[in-house]
Amino acid sequence: MSTAPQAAPRSGGLLGSAAVVVLVALLLAWSVVDEWRFASQRIGVLISQDEQGVLIEDVEPDSPAERAGLQSGDRVISLEGRAFSTLEELDELFDRHQQPGGVLRGEVARDGRTLPIELEPGVPIDLAGLLAKFVLVAAYLGLAALASRYRRQDPRARILTLFVALVAVELALPAGYTLGELAVTGTLLFWLLSTGVQFAMELHLVSLIPKRLPLLQKRPRLVWVYYVIGFGSGFLLASAAVYQWYLAPPDGPPLLMWTETAVLVSWAVSVAGILAWQAWRAESARETNQALMVLAGLLPWAVYIVVSSVWPGWSRIDPALAEHIENVILLIFPATVFLAIFRYGLFDVESLVRRGLVYGAVALLVIILLYTLLTTALPLFEQAFGLRTSQWIVTACALIIGILFRPLRRGIERLVERGLFPKRRALRHRLIQVARALSTQGRLETLVQQLADESRQALDLSWSAVVAVDEAQDGLTTAFSRGIEADRRERLTSLLHERSRAFGHLERLRRPVTVNRLRRQDEQSAEELAAIGAEVLVPLYFQRRMIGTLCLGRKHNGELFRREEIELLDLFSHQVATSLENLRLFQDATYEELTGLLRREVVLRQLDTEAARAVRRGTPLSVCMIDLDHFKSVNDAHGHLFGDRILSRVAGVMRERVRAVDAIGRYGGEEFLLVLPETDDEGARRLAEELRQAVADLAFEKPDGSGTLGVTISIGTTTSASGKDAPERLAARLLQRADEAVYRAKSGGRNRIIALP
Repeated sequence: MSTAPQAAPRSGGLLGSAAVVVLVALLLAWSVVDEWRFASQRIGVLISQDEQGVLIEDVEPDSPAERAGLQSGDRVISLEGRAFSTLEELDELFDRHQQPGGVLRGEVARDGRTLPIELEPGVPIDLAGLLAKFVLVAAYLGLAALASRYRRQDPRARILTLFVALVAVELALPAGYTLGELAVTGTLLFWLLSTGVQFAMELHLVSLIPKRLPLLQKRPRLVWVYYVIGFGSGFLLASAAVYQWYLAPPDGPPLLMWTETAVLVSWAVSVAGILAWQAWRAESARETNQALMVLAGLLPWAVYIVVSSVWPGWSRIDPALAEHIENVILLIFPATVFLAIFRYGLFDVESLVRRGLVYGAVALLVIILLYTLLTTALPLFEQAFGLRTSQWIVTACALIIGILFRPLRRGIERLVERGLFPKRRALRHRLIQVARALSTQGRLETLVQQLADESRQALDLSWSAVVAVDEAQDGLTTAFSRGIEADRRERLTSLLHERSRAFGHLERLRRPVTVNRLRRQDEQSAEELAAIGAEVLVPLYFQRRMIGTLCLGRKHNGELFRREEIELLDLFSHQVATSLENLRLFQDATYEELTGLLRREVVLRQLDTEAARAVRRGTPLSVCMIDLDHFKSVNDAHGHLFGDRILSRVAGVMRERVRAVDAIGRYGGEEFLLVLPETDDEGARRLAEELRQAVADLAFEKPDGSGTLGVTISIGTTTSASGKDAPERLAARLLQRADEAVYRAKSGGRNRIIALP
């Protein structure tokens, strides 16, 4: 996908669109007038000029010429008493004497005889031809309107908008049957120059479908070669036309025809060849289908151009049939591009289609209901209740229909999503399930890890990552799914931390953004993120405060993220941010900042809960009191910061070795309380020994660098296998006995375990 500069203001785009529509409407009106005037003057003959004069080559069936008795091979001698021998003289006489509804008199030579003729010009307007022109112009204008909706996000949409709008203007031009010489010359010159412009734009367009050509990725400025070729071709065509019309001798070579053939054939072959190669090198089935659908729209036109330009027999085909073939071929291109957009996602228009279908269906249903109410129900009500009462009933029914508008819209929206957009519906339900599962998590680290893993699976990504701001610890909480290497994890964390440039841009945008669009604000960060493989950045916002970033890698199938997916991720991010912030608030009230263990009041509450459960079920309950040995002397000798580091490390070691159902918290300064549900005396001793040994194995480098320092812990355990005590008494007794046991362990030499019944 190419990178484009900032889009023009929306008002400028609307004015440009309005100008194109007005211009096309004026040209179509001019075409109707031209066709009407031509039909009123038409006599239905094909004439040519030779050395002997003006010859009738063909006579159309059921035309004024046939009704006047003209035949192929007749030679026109005079018109309204004036003799002539050239087509220019004939046109001059015809324009001078022809009047709508009038009769032209003249003479023709046939088989050596001179025969009088009476012509009454005028045939019906070619409504089929005008209708075909209107349909073609509407198709190209509709495609331009659709593509213009996405011109800000997709450079292909911008080019396609301009290209098809120019084609629509060209198709709306009048045929010029009754125009003056200057107008005809101007129209033909515009057609020749616009041919060159279209040549350049279509070369550019096919070089971006489905993705930018590798050569243009390396050297984007080479795209100007297309426009040099295109504008040069248009100038060459216009120069050849001017030379042949005004400077070339009558018997000179057909320079314009040769130039036109060379340009059109080169155009057709080059765009078809580039698009075929783009389809062949596409990385996914979806991209291949995009290129093939556009190629299917261009290929008939390319074949038509080559055949009509090179094959001599094309000139002998009936002109009406040739025009019909050309109209069908021109209609194929917008039809296939529409299909490429809606079926294979050339542009992300799913939301537009969905809204259009939903509101169109609701509006149609409301109209049908109101029409039925007024035409069928109202007469029945009048017969049953009278006019005045029936009017009140109908008014009430209309009010009910208005009230039901929103429920109808929602119901039809669900039907449309279920029937036409099952992937979007499935993704939405999947993201809702992920958000609900996240809300049940009890630890921040677990939540962000689950978010990374679940988002990767839900969107079928190569990897996913979460970088959350941890204000309590003045740092970051990160989580990475499978599929991203360690060195890339470190680089990604540095690119998305709260003081990074990318974080700042996301904080201002406040919505998910693709890495490609981030280039507009920060090209360097975008390039580094793209090198890692990042595709989309989703800011996590809570109450106007950005608390993290969800970074999504590339999809396994190679497809780009669609607008619908970005919108769903935006909604998903708000739910995730709420769960994240709620969990932080819970942890702030439940866990201690320094050690990450339960606060004193929380662990004591947990002891009461487990004591009640033990009494109710008759299961054992063990309690351990843990105390750091000689911790006051460590603080005095090396400072409280060093002591805090020891506390945090020891707490982490113990937290890693207890079960999820166990409760461990900080009871005092250097004391910890461990509650072990359904654990007997032997189990408590075994875990206590494991904790004692793990702490004894730790080594801390002294702040002054003079060596390392080891620490030990003393542990007192107690277990109650009896379920007869009241829960309050059981909790108090276990706490007292554990405290007594740890006191004995410290008195007995420390770094040991004492168990009391």
